[in-house]
Amino acid sequence: MNKPSLTLTTRLLHWSVAFTMLGLISVGYYMVNWEVWSLYPIHKALGVIALLIVLPRAIYRIKKGFLPADDNASEAFNKAIHFAHWGLLIGTLLMPVSGMLYSGFGGYGIDVFGLTLVPNNYTENGAVPFNETVFVVAKAAHSYIAYALTALIALHMLGAIKHHVFDKDTTLLRMLGRA
Repeated sequence: MNKPSLTLTTRLLHWSVAFTMLGLISVGYYMVNWEVWSLYPIHKALGVIALLIVLPRAIYRIKKGFLPADDNASEAFNKAIHFAHWGLLIGTLLMPVSGMLYSGFGGYGIDVFGLTLVPNNYTENGAVPFNETVFVVAKAAHSYIAYALTALIALHMLGAIKHHVFDKDTTLLRMLGRA
C-alpha cells in the first residue's frame, strides 16, 4: 500500500538534521581518534548551529506526531521502531546541548565563527573549568550520546534499506520526494 507523500517541510527538516548530525559525528570521531584539534572550533560552531536546525525539527515532529506504524509489522516491532525514533529525536537534541555544556563549563568557551557566546577560561596551564562537575558529566554524555546516536542512525538507515529493497514499499522514495 502506498502512503501519501511527505511534506516538503518534513523532508527538508529530516535531511538537514541527518546530514548535519552525520557530518558533526564524523568530524567528532575524526578529531578524537586522530587528535586533530584544529577542527575543534569549526566543530563547536557547527554544533551550535546544529541546535538551531534540530530544535525546529523536534518541535515540528512532536507537533505533527511520528509517521504511522507499519501495518505489516508486529506490535512489538512497531514499539521498538517508535522507541528508536524517539531516541533519534532526543539524541539529536542532546548531542549539541551536551557539547555546549562540555565546552562552556569546561572553560573552552563557545565561539560561533567570531561571535563569542561563552568566553573561554584559559590560563598558561590550559582551560580551567567553570564548573568541574558539569564539565565532566557533559563530556561523558557527549561521548556516550555520540555512540548511541551512531547506532540509532545505522539502524535507521538499515530500516530504510529494508523498506526499499525487501519490502519494496515507497517509504524511502517518499522521504526522497519521489513518491
